[in-house]
Amino acid sequence: MSESIWSKEYKLPSSPIKFNKIIYAILLILLPNLVFLVISLITTTSRPLINIDYVIPVIFILLKNKLLKWLGIISLAIMTIPDIAMFVIQLFPFMDLQGVLYLAPFILEGPIRYIIFILAAFIYTFLLPFLIKSFSKPIDSLHALIAGSSVLLLTYLISMSDIEYSAGSKLTFGSENNYIAASQTELYIELQDSVFFKEAGVMTSFSPSQFNRVVSKLDKPLNDKILLIIVESLGAASNPGLQKEILEPLNQQQYLFDHYDNGFFEAPTFTVGAEIKELCAKDIRGFGLRLVPDSSFPLCLPKILANQGYQTTALHGASGKLYDRFSWYRKAGFKEVILSENLVEAERCSAFNGVCDDEVFPIIKKYFEDDRKAFFYWMTLTSHAPYAKKDIYSKRLDCKYYDIEDNEVCRNMTLQAQFFEGLAKLNTLPEMKGVEVILVGDHVPPLIDGAIKIKEYEHLSVTWLHYKIK
Repeated sequence: MSESIWSKEYKLPSSPIKFNKIIYAILLILLPNLVFLVISLITTTSRPLINIDYVIPVIFILLKNKLLKWLGIISLAIMTIPDIAMFVIQLFPFMDLQGVLYLAPFILEGPIRYIIFILAAFIYTFLLPFLIKSFSKPIDSLHALIAGSSVLLLTYLISMSDIEYSAGSKLTFGSENNYIAASQTELYIELQDSVFFKEAGVMTSFSPSQFNRVVSKLDKPLNDKILLIIVESLGAASNPGLQKEILEPLNQQQYLFDHYDNGFFEAPTFTVGAEIKELCAKDIRGFGLRLVPDSSFPLCLPKILANQGYQTTALHGASGKLYDRFSWYRKAGFKEVILSENLVEAERCSAFNGVCDDEVFPIIKKYFEDDRKAFFYWMTLTSHAPYAKKDIYSKRLDCKYYDIEDNEVCRNMTLQAQFFEGLAKLNTLPEMKGVEVILVGDHVPPLIDGAIKIKEYEHLSVTWLHYKIK
């Protein structure tokens, strides 16, 4: 009869514990993080320095038991999936299975760095466990357990403290995970369990809008060429002089216009609410717009205009998965939809790694070249919170003159002033003759400091403009 594990006599190892073997084992345990950290630097995405999901699988690979080795190899490959998913969410917001299927046709048309990232991730996932296995030969089970226990205990204590090595960009979902050590699986589950992601899975319901609409100011009868712009995070400065200076490029162009008017009114608190309000005269609950059957979708302005012979086009510089724009723009009646995936060669700005607003002005110019009835809708992007400094090139607005510090308020207003400079240049082009322009902010700019928001912006209000180019 074989000796049971309970009655077997165990002895401490006779050979001394070697410090260099422990260090070598620790390096192998941390190795799976290396490539992902390099990728995070290249793609300017966020990731914990140490993903603790990898620790136990690598310990298993280092042990001499064959069953545990294979269990470690399989589990390590599985653990790379949430790590990759956390990258993908930052590059392509609202990533789920439907998002994967939607974006799949665009992969080979995408930027080369994304294609390289995807290939590297797949190769890494399959080769890494076997790479560690081949490197683990000098390590015996005792040194593997000592090293693994040390790393596991230390990383667990650090992860419980939520210590960060830098502030996240806050530009995209999952971009605030710059922890020293954390579980990518746990972070992914938390993100998917957030209210925002849950709302994305709730079929949208509609009710008559309680807000004013800039489209109600359209000339009657309707003009043949209409440009509707909803400007990201365009509030209304409480200082009249500052508000005037932001709009100054257009204020100086009134000689170009048949008429010109501007003001501000209250608006919804989120972007897609402002879009549906303007385009469809509805307020919404739930963000699952893709789940709404075509037959149940409201009758929206683009469909009304399309039925009257207008060419209708919508453009947004972020991924079509963000707020399901790949789906509901067409349900609203747009014959043509242009999204980030369709503009792979365009320059990218910080917000959602999307297309810079300046890239859109030439598209609008070309759109209105033809003599036809046309409606172009543009949801801007570059001025999205937290108002990236690196996207600012205009020095026209002097924040110090208005006693505003070099903070997010200054960056927001500078980006808006910069946008109106670009719009003013567009207005002067011969292709824009006869175009009626209506413009409105989507919501009050979100700010970390609520007191500053109350001081510097009209409460709950956004700016609107209406003019027609002669």
